[in-house]
Amino acid sequence: MKHLFKILSLFLIALSCKAQSPVIDLHTSDFTNIENTYYKDIENFYGQFVGTWVYSDDVKTIRYRFAKKDMFYYQSQKSFYYDFLVGEMQYIENGVEKINSLNRVDLDFDIIFKYSMSSIAKIGYSFIPLCHECPHDVKRLAMSYDEPTNDDFELSAIFVMRRVVEDSVEKLKVQYKPNTMASGESQRDMSQPSTTTDFTIPYGDYTLVREN
Repeated sequence: MKHLFKILSLFLIALSCKAQSPVIDLHTSDFTNIENTYYKDIENFYGQFVGTWVYSDDVKTIRYRFAKKDMFYYQSQKSFYYDFLVGEMQYIENGVEKINSLNRVDLDFDIIFKYSMSSIAKIGYSFIPLCHECPHDVKRLAMSYDEPTNDDFELSAIFVMRRVVEDSVEKLKVQYKPNTMASGESQRDMSQPSTTTDFTIPYGDYTLVREN
């Protein structure tokens, strides 16, 4: 009983500390170094992207599915909590499915980078990649990009998107660009060669339509 009381006391103290931790808008520059700060998507900027979006032409079909992960525990030198948007993909080329990791967005990983895509920051008009057709007050979302089949240590891409409504249809305007080239070194063991030289889904600008 004594040990149970101690455990319960520690649990209540932890809850109290967590409740007293500051909550800060994730999309401002007002970052603090206070332990257990919660960087929250207060205005639900991420919410507009949640769901499944599809692009299709005569050769390929690309699906991206996005989900929001609230109060995700993140530790560097101190412990913090962040709201993230994460994403996974499906890629079909000439009727052959080459990637399908869509259901991974529903998994609860302990490290955010275990998802193929994760939010980096809300960005404006002047950030690279530039959006020449965008209004100057546009708000876009930059995400890190990987593919579940990639085993290269350095290979990465940038995925920037904005939501628009055209003729009453919800769409995502996507700029998907290379970031760092493959190093030839394996993620698991850098002394071993990687097998991935580039990503499977072709780089480019895409317009995706909301599927659900």
